[in-house]
Amino acid sequence: MYAKYDFRKKPSSKEDEDKQPLYPRIVSNGTIDFQRIVKEIAQASSFTPADIEGVQLAIENKISEYLISGYHVQLGDLGYFSAKLKARPVMDAKEIHAQSIYFDNVNFRPSSSFRKKVRGFVEKAKSGFAHSAEIPVEERRRRLERFLDERPMIRRKEYTQLTGLLKNKALNELNGWVKEGVLDTIGSGSHIIYVRANTGKD
Repeated sequence: MYAKYDFRKKPSSKEDEDKQPLYPRIVSNGTIDFQRIVKEIAQASSFTPADIEGVQLAIENKISEYLISGYHVQLGDLGYFSAKLKARPVMDAKEIHAQSIYFDNVNFRPSSSFRKKVRGFVEKAKSGFAHSAEIPVEERRRRLERFLDERPMIRRKEYTQLTGLLKNKALNELNGWVKEGVLDTIGSGSHIIYVRANTGKD
């Protein structure tokens, strides 16, 4: 299966939006979590999932140990890890002390052999990038009210289907309705549901 691509404009404050050039970008098929990788490796080898997870954790610990000790770490043919520091900019090194300099991030530079492994053909995505539907907030609120007239509760997935908002925007808006006193929540995490505020409190 080939990766899919579409075009996006690269925003620039110096150019009008209509004059911004288009750049090809990969259209993500989703995120593969480590548990899926563990399962697939275990099925194709003599390693157990516990073996794989144990080695992965040990590698993580060793990489972090060497990075904070000032080393760069090469991980096989994947590439190189290095630590990144953060501090306020100064004109003279004497203006800042070690207490104000700290580890901020980790850089990863893939090796040339690994970059070659991910090269390949791509094809144009039919649907392109996913965007939240441009439905006015007033209409989204009306749809929510009508939905709750017929059902006692609504989940994030249902709100996405109802309004066209993608996951994060749908969650932010639902939580915004909670803050405004329009909705209450029941449960937590991935099991959270939203109900009308004051439901069952009369």
